[in-house]
Amino acid sequence: MPTMNGGKAVIESLYAQGVDTVFGVLGSTLLRPYDALCDRSDMRLIAPRSEDGALHMADAYARVSGKVGVAMVTVGAGAAASLSAMGEAYAESWPVLNIVTQVPTPYLDQEKGVYHESPGQLAMFRHVTGWSHRITKVGEIPEAIREAFHRMRSGRPRPVVLEIPADVFNAEQDVTILPPAETSLVRPDDALISKAADLLAASKKPLLWVGGGCVKSGAGSEVAELAELLQAPILATSGSKGIVPEDRPLMLGNILTMSSTVEEEVLATTDAMLGVGTRFSERATRTRRKSGPADVTGRSAKGWTISMPPTLIHADIDANEFGKNYTATLSIQADAKDVLRRLIGVLQARKLPPRASREREMLDIKARARTELMQRVPDEIALLDSIRAALPRDAIVSAQSIAGHWARYALEMYQPSSFLFANAFGSMGFAFHAAIGAKIACPERPVVAFCGDGGFLFGCGEMATIAHYKLNIPVVVFNNGGYKILNNTQKRRFGRTIGTELTNPDFVKLGESFGFRAVRADGAKALAPALKEALAADRPTLIEVPIEFVPYR
Repeated sequence: MPTMNGGKAVIESLYAQGVDTVFGVLGSTLLRPYDALCDRSDMRLIAPRSEDGALHMADAYARVSGKVGVAMVTVGAGAAASLSAMGEAYAESWPVLNIVTQVPTPYLDQEKGVYHESPGQLAMFRHVTGWSHRITKVGEIPEAIREAFHRMRSGRPRPVVLEIPADVFNAEQDVTILPPAETSLVRPDDALISKAADLLAASKKPLLWVGGGCVKSGAGSEVAELAELLQAPILATSGSKGIVPEDRPLMLGNILTMSSTVEEEVLATTDAMLGVGTRFSERATRTRRKSGPADVTGRSAKGWTISMPPTLIHADIDANEFGKNYTATLSIQADAKDVLRRLIGVLQARKLPPRASREREMLDIKARARTELMQRVPDEIALLDSIRAALPRDAIVSAQSIAGHWARYALEMYQPSSFLFANAFGSMGFAFHAAIGAKIACPERPVVAFCGDGGFLFGCGEMATIAHYKLNIPVVVFNNGGYKILNNTQKRRFGRTIGTELTNPDFVKLGESFGFRAVRADGAKALAPALKEALAADRPTLIEVPIEFVPYR
């Protein structure tokens, strides 16, 4: 049992859990674990310019790598600055470990005026974590970190905060580093699987609705196999884009809420639907019907107005989601991959007669649904088509802005975890920060960030991080001089605007000042060639695109 200080115990415990990358912004209370990183050539530190950026990067790292994203931030202002990004990871159910420091134990929660003092800091994180815990002794560190990994890898993944006072990092104690945490899967009940198979086998027009839980469990091949077996079209959400390549005939993608064709000709004619790894969130369940009362913000209250088929099977890792938004005919608590694999096995064992192909029907519906979009927002669809033509098939896209909003529906993706978007919590600046985390996780894959001018300036200092680590990331800034989605809403509702017009820097000069290639693409048509050049370049590129989007209908 070796003797070591708390800082070294943290790093060695993280290494034992398979961590090779840590995102962190140094503070005086973090000196010990940072120093311990110097002794680990097989662990790397990525040091962003903000705690918010560090946690968004750790979040994106988790999304595209399938590993736990790990960050370390300092007490007080540093911890508070990471809170928004923790909310994003919590809302999207991604495993992110945030190790935050505290003032020395003798001064905890006393408000004596200690530098960086943050009384009640741990409570600040309790509503955006699956578990938050204060470590009080060096010897507790290995078990606490192992427990954090066990929780993040078992059941619904949610971020974790471990708070460690400064004196615990510096104290020494005999420490036993523990082996990797075991993963405990929630296994589906065989009787429920059999009943679900009965319902799907009896269905004439089944449908699959797959959410982010299918991505987290790595269930892409199972989704595709079950869809082929049942000849069931697949509806994706923003969180599951690319779970099955979107150019496959049965994959309808994330277009339901924007297409009356899909709603009326697919969903409304379905007699049984299997929803897997999804919570049927507000944004995923908006009907295209025009009617509907306005909510308190003046928006049309369309969430949860989609009508579900008469038979709804809901499978999810989190039983708390059952009945929350829709009442299911049958609910199955289990890991998405396990549910799908067992369903496939039961259905194949029954040797059901082959179903008539629905591929030609779905290709026709997809084409007409896309025509719907082009009629509503022709400029945005043309822009996204040109972007798709310029991107390699395996590209990772991190998006915000008006273009990013429409990319959720109209930019085809072909691999899971290849489209990064702030779906639920909606943090501004996420797209730029997430692209960095994705590139750190997958340096061999092309990664592109699509930002609005407003969101980009929330964290443009991370250009320094890109430059420092020599990351070849094309960053596209759509510059329309403001928060134009909100600006257009103000005009429509009130006939005037306030706080939504912005004064921007010269983005080309800004990029050049960080050592980027920097170009200005004169409108949408010039973007595709600029993007191709940026992907082939040997250093990062900032592409400013001055553009105005017409408010969509």
